[in-house]
Amino acid sequence: MRKLTPREIAVIGMMLGLSLMLEVMPIEMPTMWGMKIDLVAVPVVMAYFLTGFMGGLVAVFLLFVGLSIVSPSSWLGASMKATATLAVLIGLEISRRITRFDFENASTEKVILFAILGFLAGIAIRIPLMLALNYYYALPIWLGVPRELVVQTVEEWTHVPFWVAIGLPNAVQSAIDVFVGLAATLPVLRSLPHILE
Repeated sequence: MRKLTPREIAVIGMMLGLSLMLEVMPIEMPTMWGMKIDLVAVPVVMAYFLTGFMGGLVAVFLLFVGLSIVSPSSWLGASMKATATLAVLIGLEISRRITRFDFENASTEKVILFAILGFLAGIAIRIPLMLALNYYYALPIWLGVPRELVVQTVEEWTHVPFWVAIGLPNAVQSAIDVFVGLAATLPVLRSLPHILE
């Protein structure tokens, strides 16, 4: 495990500040049970692109700490956001290793392949993980109902199966995290290629 450079620490700090700013700004689409479709994890994904997997892990941990302090959904929402974002980063890292993706030598086709594979790998991890965490952990606390009533409660509110009510917003959020994060990072890397050095 390598140490982070001062430049990487600075990038992570800037991205964390941006994430926390996006948390307190009203740029979001709420769902019925507390999840928000938002841009909060996009800077963390950008930190991953700019600093690598270790930097992304540090950013996810700091996101949890920061959101626990500033988010109205407290430590509970922070833990869910951080865990979901970790799943996105793992999917991107799997894609990077499979495709041997490198920003410095990436063609448009390679960027698209990397992004799509990263998104698919991420949701293959995120959706089952969020289904389990919502059922066993978050929604019993958030809704104040016994675990046995979580599925029924969510389905009564949303009028769709539990797995759709949880899975669909998480897939949409993953798409925003991956594709907006990549779209925001590419111009930075094109204009400041030395940031990866």
